[in-house]
Amino acid sequence: MTLFKKHASGKTDVSALFLIASSAIQPLPPWQLQQLLLQLESVAKGKRRPLSETGMLPGCSARLLDLSDQTEVWLTLVYPQQSNPEQGFISVLSPLGAALLGKNVGEVAEVKLLRRPLRFLLCDLMSVKQPPAFFPSVQENSMKHPLPQQTLSEHALPPLVLSSLDLDRLDQLLNTLPATDPARLLLEQELERGEIVEPEVIPPNVVTMNSTVRIRLPKTGDESCLTLVYPKDLDASGDKVSVLAPVGSALLGLCEGDQIDWPMPSGDIQPIQVLQLVYQPERAGQLHR
Repeated sequence: MTLFKKHASGKTDVSALFLIASSAIQPLPPWQLQQLLLQLESVAKGKRRPLSETGMLPGCSARLLDLSDQTEVWLTLVYPQQSNPEQGFISVLSPLGAALLGKNVGEVAEVKLLRRPLRFLLCDLMSVKQPPAFFPSVQENSMKHPLPQQTLSEHALPPLVLSSLDLDRLDQLLNTLPATDPARLLLEQELERGEIVEPEVIPPNVVTMNSTVRIRLPKTGDESCLTLVYPKDLDASGDKVSVLAPVGSALLGLCEGDQIDWPMPSGDIQPIQVLQLVYQPERAGQLHR
């Protein structure tokens, strides 16, 4: 079966689905996780019924229509052990998987992602031949060791400071991108958690738009000096990086000495370390550049 389909009006990016379905973006709160696990255990113990009665369960595949841009995609709902979002196998314990559980044809699953909701219409539903096995130990471990109230992503990320001027301009830029564009999702995640201050009071060691920063990639040891710019300001010099690029969105709002582990489109995690803020417009008195 083909997992991903292209609609006449648009294209679905596999890496975007990886971000939406991954708990790295917005893990389920403990109360919802425990509720889902109890529901799954009940389903596993019960007799198998027609999908028209149960709706989507682990082991089911569904064709979804993204109501924001009318793109279509086939996804299969599975338990965490079989999860592979980039291949279309979505964990029932992920935000998207939890929203799909129990939904039937004609119903809408909504994922509240940061500052906006994403809505998917369930168009078709089918069951695979061999449903995945449910492991009660997953439930037992989760009950004994509930997730902290703080999300996993927040727990690992350094504080973020943003200029109100940068935020206004970036909001305008994001509104021009498709709702499930991977670059938009990652940058929105950063903007959502940032502390917003006026340009006049931005600390002099914070990476803002049009700042020049020396960075290091700890995995490889590579160092480079880059200027963080808007996409329209990119050129062929090689010393500028767009705020929509993975490295660019990771740098925005960091301080000298910070390190962040950033998800790449391939699904890998790339550590990025800020060694030195060479130039900052606000520090140079250019508050409205």
